[in-house]
Amino acid sequence: MAYQLEIKELFFSYGKKEVLKNINISIKPGSFISIIGPNGSGKSTLLKIISTYLKPQKGNILLDSNKIQMYSRRNISKRISVVPQNTSLEFDFKVKDIVLMGRHPYIERFKGESKDDMEVSGKAMRYTNTMKLSHRMFSELSGGEKQRVILAQALAQEPEILLLDEPVSHLDLQHQVEILDLIKRMSTQENLTIISVLHDLNMASAYSDYIIMLKDGSILHEGKPETILNRKNIAEVFNINVHINGNPVTGKPYIYTLSGVKRKKRNTKIHIICGGGSGQEIIRTLASEGFVITTGVLNIGDSDWTISKEYQLEIAEETPFAGISGNAHHKNVELALKANVIVLTQVYFSKGNLLNLEVLLDGKLSKKKIYIIEEEVSFKERDFTGGKATSIYERLKERENIRIFKKDKLIEILMKNGENIEN
Repeated sequence: MAYQLEIKELFFSYGKKEVLKNINISIKPGSFISIIGPNGSGKSTLLKIISTYLKPQKGNILLDSNKIQMYSRRNISKRISVVPQNTSLEFDFKVKDIVLMGRHPYIERFKGESKDDMEVSGKAMRYTNTMKLSHRMFSELSGGEKQRVILAQALAQEPEILLLDEPVSHLDLQHQVEILDLIKRMSTQENLTIISVLHDLNMASAYSDYIIMLKDGSILHEGKPETILNRKNIAEVFNINVHINGNPVTGKPYIYTLSGVKRKKRNTKIHIICGGGSGQEIIRTLASEGFVITTGVLNIGDSDWTISKEYQLEIAEETPFAGISGNAHHKNVELALKANVIVLTQVYFSKGNLLNLEVLLDGKLSKKKIYIIEEEVSFKERDFTGGKATSIYERLKERENIRIFKKDKLIEILMKNGENIEN
């Protein structure tokens, strides 16, 4: 198999401190490779060595089977470009000039930019959606805009390999996704090889074809995300406890960190019927106070499902967009029967989750205390069943075991009464 880039038996030290030990990597053209690992594991140093900014004490880097030192600095710059973690510039320039700087390896000495240089820079700016920023000063841009400009500069080099050192670590979620979508598109559409250091494991899972896990300068694990992103490997590399579930859209691993903080325990069991984020605050508050919380029925990947997993709660769960199955409904009834109290949050109801409301009419729950949260959004506004959910709700309100509260008041009551809440 022809590899575009190979690293063989590489070692590197800063003085007496060994930073990288016996690194062996083979990378195919057009791959999206992520390097992950804790701080100090050697990730950024490895990128600097690939870019030839640093020279290893031992080992070789092969570019198309040739030792990389056989290439001139100019030729390496034509084939490998770098997007650093820090996008600040010592001097301020217009965006168009910064992107044009990426053409430096192609501009002959004492000659200005050619028509071809201008066309390539323009293409890079169109690709990164920075053309509209051409005449803006770099210092005036937002963090996401600056990152796209530096990316455009790197693309103007027309590289075959793009190295990125935590390209989204200082951006908000929207701009993280925007930048990584762009980078992934370059990999798949332009056959550009991407080697990126990423901090976020879920971002690495979602975008990578292959992941390299570094710890203390050594490669502990490498492979496809679905193969190596498991609880055992993550605990070994990062020393953290996680829960892993398949992303319902991509099927790739999705990682949830589990809190290691020990919480006081209460005997009161509370089953919360929620969904769509309506239960996050009450779950977080009551679970942190030591109540035994269960939830359901929740779609896998729902934000309330996510926080339930974070607090290691027992959940009645269901596959997204599948409606509530008999098994999930049975589990929901089972958890409700075990609880001292049942809480219904401000859920929006449709045909798919109507059973979560109907379950409260179950005769077996007629003696359970059921607390319903009602606030600014009326039930009718949350009913997308053509009035069927509202009809059930009106029947529920007639029952003696039903009480309606605002969320803050309900939390206050539960916190105050604690162990004295009876079935």
